[in-house]
Amino acid sequence: MLNDAVREHLEGFWPDRPQEEFTWALGPIEERIPGFRVRRVAPVAPSQPWVYSTIGASSVDAETRVEFFLLAPFESPIHVETLAMVASFHADPGYRLRLGQTVNIGRPWEAGSAADHLLVSLPYPFGPDMEWCRRDEQTVRILWLVPISEAEARFASERGSEELERLFDAEGVDVLAVSRPSLI
Repeated sequence: MLNDAVREHLEGFWPDRPQEEFTWALGPIEERIPGFRVRRVAPVAPSQPWVYSTIGASSVDAETRVEFFLLAPFESPIHVETLAMVASFHADPGYRLRLGQTVNIGRPWEAGSAADHLLVSLPYPFGPDMEWCRRDEQTVRILWLVPISEAEARFASERGSEELERLFDAEGVDVLAVSRPSLI
């Protein structure tokens, strides 16, 4: 089963970090992606972020199997909700999420943050070993959901997500800093 392959991939990538899974009971997620889960990977050092990853989003599109993950400075069930919402959105054939797209989550990703959108990005902090989960003849791509502001989402839409990411790099932006102002 592909979900088991994703679990094993995450366990293998962070073998020393405690992991557990959560469901989300609200909204249509269970109807759209039966058995959907969010896996939380706890940090073992204060400098490490919490990792939240979807399990099951890859089942909605056999052509481009993809799972999503968030990094967070704090543990919070809001990240489970966010990933359930994103996966549910992705499950709609009219709204499949692809690399470089943005999604409006309708609220700050963390309380007090200006970031209320997510950019679908490569997993830069972890590289291609995290990005690709392979089992037998099936491959799942694991993409990072980067918290961005509405203005940054507009910039990415108009000038390209790669241009926004270059700007973040040039300015040394910590995208996980909850209180960071919008760069645009």
